[in-house]
Amino acid sequence: MTSPVLDERSRDVLKSLIQLHIATGAPVGSESLSRALDRSLSSATLRNIMADLERLGYLDHPHTSAGRMPTDEGYRVYVDSLMSHQTLPSREVAAIANELHTSGVSPHQVMENASHVLSRLSRQVGFVLAPEMQRTSFRNINLVRLPHPRILVVMVSGAGLVTHKVIEMEDELSQDELQTCANYLNTHFTGMTLAAIRARLLEMMGEEKALYDSLLKRVVCVGERAFAAAGDDVSVYLDGASNILEQPEFEDVHRMRALFRTFEEKGRLVKILNACLSGGGIRVIIGHENADPELKSLTLVTASYPVDGEVSWGLGVMGSTRMEYARVMALVDHVARTLARSLQEPQA
Repeated sequence: MTSPVLDERSRDVLKSLIQLHIATGAPVGSESLSRALDRSLSSATLRNIMADLERLGYLDHPHTSAGRMPTDEGYRVYVDSLMSHQTLPSREVAAIANELHTSGVSPHQVMENASHVLSRLSRQVGFVLAPEMQRTSFRNINLVRLPHPRILVVMVSGAGLVTHKVIEMEDELSQDELQTCANYLNTHFTGMTLAAIRARLLEMMGEEKALYDSLLKRVVCVGERAFAAAGDDVSVYLDGASNILEQPEFEDVHRMRALFRTFEEKGRLVKILNACLSGGGIRVIIGHENADPELKSLTLVTASYPVDGEVSWGLGVMGSTRMEYARVMALVDHVARTLARSLQEPQA
């Protein structure tokens, strides 16, 4: 359904009213709106314009004697065509770069840090949805000899996510032997998922050739440990749920309980966030645009990065529909770009 076209005066009124409501959380009356507008309009004219905007579904009139509040449809018009885009202050850009620096930090810790940054700077709930590693495709592996029996495994997924872990081998292997194993794995397994690679390695273990070929024997032994599934693989990082408690919109106890149940049900939450992240780029999902009924009072601002059909990962902010949209969109976009670069850096 196409939204009605608003004249310039109505657009100015709607924009100013939404900005006042975001700042105060209270219904906006004609007097306070008149003071905020750049143009000179009488209170009677403003009331008529607000009544028209209410009939169009952009404003709500919660009480007979109160001012107006924006509806989900009003926020949608604001986000799509009225608000001015923002850039982050340099101090916040520097803080984000510092907190998402990967030196000596695992990719999972970096993603957890990103959820903290999003929550703290938005004063809402920050989340990062990591790809399910077992479904991602394999691009490249490097094996580095450490003091026996340890070997450093550095793996790159098809989407560019760099992970590393240390495995142990009974047989002591030279760096040349490890490089030969890595070359074999890179040649024969690139493009396969980790689950498919493990299945193929199991097949190779039962093949007679692997019993007598020293290279294949080493490849199977190293590969079995390198591609082993992580038992503590976490796919969603959530931070700042308590921020919602500070929002006056969430004073209803039953509403809060339902919302926190959604946060606690990890499988359901991952499904919801995956749906919100589909399509790539920056998305803003407002109130009733959410498919899940428990999220009807929330806005989600998300950014995702599918690469060549690869399983996507993404992040975002969820909070009250009374959100500083321009600022949050700039924050989510910048953190997503910074995290993407960080996760593709070699780990120290």
